[in-house]
Order: sequence, then structure tokens, then C-alpha cells
Amino acid sequence: MFAEIANYANDAAAVEKSLRLLQALVQIAAGTTASAADAKTWNMARGQFALARRYLRLFKWIDFGQSTQQAFASSEPDPSRRMLKTVKNALLALYFFMEMFCITNAMNITNSSFLVSLQHHALQIWFFAISVSFVLTSYELLCFSTSSATKPQLYTNLVIDCCDILIPGSAVNWIPVSSVAVGVASSISSLIVGKQIWERVQTEAQLKEQRKRDKAARKVRFDAGTKASEDEKEEVEKSEDKRGGSNGVVNGSVKALVNAVGDGNGSVKKRSKQA
Repeated sequence: MFAEIANYANDAAAVEKSLRLLQALVQIAAGTTASAADAKTWNMARGQFALARRYLRLFKWIDFGQSTQQAFASSEPDPSRRMLKTVKNALLALYFFMEMFCITNAMNITNSSFLVSLQHHALQIWFFAISVSFVLTSYELLCFSTSSATKPQLYTNLVIDCCDILIPGSAVNWIPVSSVAVGVASSISSLIVGKQIWERVQTEAQLKEQRKRDKAARKVRFDAGTKASEDEKEEVEKSEDKRGGSNGVVNGSVKALVNAVGDGNGSVKKRSKQA
């Protein structure tokens, strides 16, 4: 269990979503407490969690820029689907790019009114990006014959979009909801996405461990034919005896021993071919 937790903790996306969940929880606490002093403390914690998340996604616009290029150049047969994917990734890239310049205000290094306005417009762009994502998922559900394994993921994406859109919508006063409702919605989406990241991280860790074991096994078997196990030698000799015998070589990469016996010093002697 500790290995799984370590794998999750070493993933940047997992850390960001964990901080997002903590931010949502303290936002709920700040909105439900009756004490003004406690609310101030919770809001301070919320701001610190939000700032930590911004460090992790400072250059996230590069990833979405690449995704935009890939979506635009893809061989997607449906032009509407390709357009929606391209617009979605382009808007997200623009949002993170604009937000990157506002980090000095978030760090209280500057207090620029221009950056405040830029952050406001960035949140509007994020709202549009989530809206396009919602339209894209709905389009895929309604216009494509999705499999039973794909439909649950699409419905999950709809739930995530419905929760996430409250964050920028409330920030720019387009959706009139309380901070507690925003915190609850953010908690739900963070838990769902966190579960998806957990599954991805564990799968990647298992594949990586399997590749390590395979590499170690190949190194033992094919290290110049000198470390092949006795069982492997016997199996090779038996198979060659059944075929009537043949000349073999040790090549160090593919065959360990073929019709050969060791002289005890790591060298190999060829067996004389029977008439």
C-alpha cells in the first residue's frame, strides 16, 4: 500500500489534484464557520493551497498547446469533433498562458490592476473551455455509437465539467452560487479525477516494474551465454538431440547454447557432428 501511495505522491497531476481537494475542503469550512476569525484562517489556508497549485501548473499551457496542434493535425474523420477538440485545447492553453503572468499578484509581489483584469479574463476563457468540453462530450454521446466500456467515462466527464464550470462561473459572476456550493462541486470533481489519476499511476508503475523484470531476465539469459541456467542448457540440448544434432554457436544475444558444452572456464567447445 505504501508503494502505491508513493507512486501517487510522485505524480505532479496527483499532487495538484490533492491540493485542489484540500483547497475545496477549507473553502467549505470557511463558508460554514460562524466565527470571523476562523473564516479568515480558513481563507488564508485556501489561498496558500491555490498558490501551491499555480506553481505546479505554471507551464501547463505548453501541454495544451501541443494537444491543440495534435488535434488540429489529426486524421479525425468527423470535422465537427476535430474542431471541438481543437477549440477546447486552444482555450485551455490560452487560459493557462494568461494565468501564468498573474502569478506575481498571487504571490503578493505585485498589486497590478492590469493583472487583476487579466486574471478575470483568463477565468472567462476557462469558462468557455469547460463549456466546449461539455458540448464535445455531449456530441460524442449523441452522435457516435460508443461502446458500453466508453459510455461510463463520457458520463463521468460530463459530471466533472458540470462541477468544474461552477468555479470560473462564480468567480466572474456568471453563475450565482455560494462559495460552499463551489467547494462541494470542486471536491466532487477532484475526487473523481484523483481516482482516475490513481489508476493511471498504478498501471504505469506496474508496467515499469514488469519492464525492469524482463530486462533483468534477458540480461541473465543472454550475457554472452555464460550465465544461462542449467535448465536452459538441458532444454536446448534435448531439443537438438531430437532434431539429430546441428552445429551451434554462442552469440550472446539470442541463443545461449546450441549443441555446445562449456569447458568450465566460460569458453565453449563445439560438439562433433554425427555422421
